[in-house]
Amino acid sequence: MIKLSKIIYLTIIFFLINSFSYAACLSQSKIIEIINGFPNTPIKGIAENISLEEAYCSQDKYVNTLKSINGKIIGYKVGFTGPSTQERFKIKTPATAVLFEHMFVKNGSSINKDFGHRTLIEPDLMMIVKNSKIMNAKSPLEASKYISSIHPYIELPALQIAKGEPITGAVIVAINMVATKMVMGPGVLMQSTPEFIKSLAQMETVFEDENGVVIQNSPGSTLMGNPMNVIMWLIEEFNNRGIILKAGDRLSLGSVGKLFPLKEGNKTYTYTLKGISKIPVKTQITINE
Repeated sequence: MIKLSKIIYLTIIFFLINSFSYAACLSQSKIIEIINGFPNTPIKGIAENISLEEAYCSQDKYVNTLKSINGKIIGYKVGFTGPSTQERFKIKTPATAVLFEHMFVKNGSSINKDFGHRTLIEPDLMMIVKNSKIMNAKSPLEASKYISSIHPYIELPALQIAKGEPITGAVIVAINMVATKMVMGPGVLMQSTPEFIKSLAQMETVFEDENGVVIQNSPGSTLMGNPMNVIMWLIEEFNNRGIILKAGDRLSLGSVGKLFPLKEGNKTYTYTLKGISKIPVKTQITINE
């Protein structure tokens, strides 16, 4: 009897300890609750100490549920590609999320500022996959052969997390890295030459408002020294996780510089890539109050 009581006691202690110190993969009911409130209802209850492995487990549930509702996956996003964002969000590595076709709005169109909770705007960069052979690439130059084009791209995330709740990299990964709305401009054809690869790091990105006031001017090297380095990281990461990129996949490579809160009033934002084509390419979005 004493031995049995001791076993029961230790079992209870084990579960109590784990309930406080271990943040498991989110339950399906929690995922459904989050998606039902997407993107306007603030999320509560994701543990600060959720691991990256648990976060990806949660993200898989999130994506599979969204897929059953919204259908077509159109690509992937990479985030936390710089030391400043990794430090800010307490994550030691870049991370990935999934993009759906319904998230994209037409270039030059407008949306209301209240499209989600705590809406933001992020100058980004997008590349389009040409061929699944990219998964075997061993260098940026080799990988460039399987990229068709490079595009100016603006992401419009909604930070759907309640005030006072933890906002760590893993928490953000768990909810598909807050992918909400986005707009992509016309592309520049990829050139598989050392010179063009170098120009991707040297290119100038200009983010400005409707009055032509520059909000940010940032080089392509912001993305891990060269945007193609993000591609190489993604190839290795997906090979390790058994994910295969396919022709037509859109790849969001991360914030080129900073992430900005949307300002009050009607605003038009233009984002331009300079230095990789004779004519600069741009994308534009208007945000209505």
